[in-house]
Amino acid sequence: MLDIIMKRVFSANLFIFLITLLTATSTVAAGKVDNFEIEGLISAASPMALISELEKKLKVNVVEINLKNTESGWPVFAIEFDPDQLSREDIEKTIATIEDPAGHFYQVHKGPPINNAAFIDEELKAMEMFAPTAAEMEKVTNPIAPADESLARGKEIYEINCSTCHGMNGNGQGPASHGITTFPRQLWSWYNTDSSTDAYLYWFITNGRNEMPPWGLVLSDNERWDVINYVKTLKKPE
Repeated sequence: MLDIIMKRVFSANLFIFLITLLTATSTVAAGKVDNFEIEGLISAASPMALISELEKKLKVNVVEINLKNTESGWPVFAIEFDPDQLSREDIEKTIATIEDPAGHFYQVHKGPPINNAAFIDEELKAMEMFAPTAAEMEKVTNPIAPADESLARGKEIYEINCSTCHGMNGNGQGPASHGITTFPRQLWSWYNTDSSTDAYLYWFITNGRNEMPPWGLVLSDNERWDVINYVKTLKKPE
């Protein structure tokens, strides 16, 4: 008899728990989903920090995040909310009040990207003083043909190591590019170039520049050549 009573009590408590869970979920999942392009995601902790604070401050649910493969290059958060209770502007204003663990505030991106703009006079003068590349660049020859196998290897290496800054399609707008002082340049200028550009690309990948690390310490010679072969397939979207 006691066993029967305990089972009924357990069943009743479980039912109450499920009803409570469903009710709580329904207050967040309100039906409308909008995409928000986010600036200020500069570390692995940034997305979760933003999600946690945003869902505490507002009755919203971040249903999806896309950090790399977006059309604009900016990280995109898909946010579900009740349009009768909140507006898009309310969410944008709240995002702007949330501080990243690194000490700056997030914001929703609006308008066209300003990175990859033409060099200004000050940049050109600095380049004349410090030189954008090494004075003497080693003459090298790519030993790996740009066959399908090399392109597949290069694509995998690029997406793991390079796309965070340079973007999945080489647009220079990867998620980490918005948190560094020197925006990565677009890679489309190397599309379908011949062997005359090999030494330049190899030197840059090997030695790095500004915030770009010296990948020669991480990638083997063959891996760097695979990346170069793949970079030459990246072209500006039409």
